[in-house]
Amino acid sequence: MSKVMSVSYELLWWAFTLVLAGLVLLPVYTTLPEFPYFTANFVYVVVAITLTRYLFFLNISWLRDRFVLQAALCLALFPLVFWMGQYFNYFITFFDEQGPDVLTRNLDRDTAGVIDDYLHAEYRLFGTWAIVAAAVTPPRMLYNVWVRYKQKNRK
Repeated sequence: MSKVMSVSYELLWWAFTLVLAGLVLLPVYTTLPEFPYFTANFVYVVVAITLTRYLFFLNISWLRDRFVLQAALCLALFPLVFWMGQYFNYFITFFDEQGPDVLTRNLDRDTAGVIDDYLHAEYRLFGTWAIVAAAVTPPRMLYNVWVRYKQKNRK
């Protein structure tokens, strides 16, 4: 894969990721601008999509033969997993302590129910997806390094 194709492929994926994150979070942001876990929610969406892409498309990614960057990413994922798990726990604890309608009290009943259901489902989906993807990515990258290293030693 040429360098220009690799860069354009990566930029296209980042554009897709950011547009999708914006579309997923738009209902939450427009309805509940004081949502305290908006940043964590955005990180969940971006991490889930990006790491899933690296899990399945690492062979055609710019990261394929950059072993040092893969090692650095793997090391960076350990604190990221704990940070994401912590904010996931904070989210659940926040609604357990404050009540299920703490953010939607000012909205009309129908809108509050829809937004509350959407918020909980979306946050839990992307939070769980991001945590699992971040936990599975280091073994996948280790496997890639092992396979690529074996291929280079055979030649």
